[in-house]
Amino acid sequence: RKEAVVSTQSTGEEIRKIVESIAGLQGIFKDLANLVADQGTILDRIDYNMEQTLVKVEDGFEQLQKAEQHQKRGRKCIFIIFLALVVLCMIVALFAIKLKK
Repeated sequence: RKEAVVSTQSTGEEIRKIVESIAGLQGIFKDLANLVADQGTILDRIDYNMEQTLVKVEDGFEQLQKAEQHQKRGRKCIFIIFLALVVLCMIVALFAIKLKK
């Protein structure tokens, strides 16, 4: 009878330890699930930021193209104005020479 009681107590102790281990594993799996969920949220934020970066880079590229076009137009205007001034100076010089004669 003592052996049966000791055996039952031993079995009960082992079952209690198994239950504690399972409870510990449950806690670990809950923590793991939370970590996975947090990482999913972080990945979603990274993905969103990458999309926003792409949009902003494309907008920046368009702005650079517009700036380049404006710069080219500005150079053409300056060159045309310079040529007009040279022609005007030549006309004034020709009139000055004719007036002296």
